[in-house]
Amino acid sequence: MPKILVTNDDGIHAPGIHALWEAMQEIGSVEVAAPNTEKSAVGHAITIADPIRIESLNRTNGFKGHSVNGTPADCVKIAVQALMDSPPDVIVSGINMGSNTGNNVIYSGTVSAATEGTILHIPSVAFSLDVLSKGDFTYAKKTARRVTEKVLEHGLPTGTLLNVNIPGIPENEIKGTKITRQGNIYFKDRFEKREDPKGRTYYWMTGTIEDPDSDSDMDGQAVKNGFVSITPIRYELTDESMLDQLKDWNLE
Repeated sequence: MPKILVTNDDGIHAPGIHALWEAMQEIGSVEVAAPNTEKSAVGHAITIADPIRIESLNRTNGFKGHSVNGTPADCVKIAVQALMDSPPDVIVSGINMGSNTGNNVIYSGTVSAATEGTILHIPSVAFSLDVLSKGDFTYAKKTARRVTEKVLEHGLPTGTLLNVNIPGIPENEIKGTKITRQGNIYFKDRFEKREDPKGRTYYWMTGTIEDPDSDSDMDGQAVKNGFVSITPIRYELTDESMLDQLKDWNLE
């Protein structure tokens, strides 16, 4: 029976991680390690200046796990290297509330948790559902199980993880699955200047999601058009096309 580590960035009390735990229970032995509070958009941050504390969490429905006062990447690191008897066969992160497409994967704690697993040479997958409030995880659970079973069967190349985004629409409206490229969706920031009761200035970040893509094989467009998007991504960031040009700068 495969050993599966489940984590997320929405926190151990989020409905998405419970849904993912349920889906993984059907295919393997499951261990959970997740942040004790929401850690959305923390990216690949890790804790180096404070102790990491762990508490055991047990629910009456059978859900149990390690509640970690750290980031998603912390959760993966400490689970694999300190809490588990042996490394898992696969790491799954999610199911996130809200899609993680385009440039947003850089900020995503959900994707970063899977990236940390990849750095540790463990096949890893990030799952996100394109809803921002209460969502129906029924089809997302089916997708998570199907994709994870395929990863366990085929493995993943060294340095590669899968970023899976599921449309937040009824199952009968899902048009299928597309293998996609990371698109260029981004969050256009806007900072509202405010003043607290003591007259001190502070700022609240807001903004809009901008999607300049039109190609149907981009992750955000696929989800928008009703398809499950599966994107293979890598943490190795070298711009190979720039190497020769930089050599011409005579910097060496």
